[in-house]
Amino acid sequence: MIEQRDWVGTPDADAAAELIAAAPLDLTEKQWEGTLVALVAVMEAAFRRAGLDEEQATRLALAGMLAQAEYAGGRQIYIPQGMRLRNALRDAEIYRKAKRGNIAQLVTEYGLTEVRVYEIIRQQRQLHLARVQRNFDF
Repeated sequence: MIEQRDWVGTPDADAAAELIAAAPLDLTEKQWEGTLVALVAVMEAAFRRAGLDEEQATRLALAGMLAQAEYAGGRQIYIPQGMRLRNALRDAEIYRKAKRGNIAQLVTEYGLTEVRVYEIIRQQRQLHLARVQRNFDF
């Protein structure tokens, strides 16, 4: 069995919980505000772990939350945990990197079979087409 690589260096569930608990900000009583504070703190900590200074980490965390709010504001969204999330992020990255002639490179980089890389590209293409075509409501 091929061991999958942690290509984004993300914390596991316990480490993420520790990041939330270690957040210097107090959570407010309003649930969405508390959740927002926790999400920003987790993103700031992830950016700090990636080597950014505090100001850059805060700026990127806030910009990321604003972008996410513009995209999904007011809606509830489901984000899976663990390997399901990691695999989905990996698959999106493979699709983004996929070009003619670089399949062997992706196979090596991600430790997958050639067949699996082609399956991922096909699935991701369908997801992206569905997202684009959703904008064409006639």
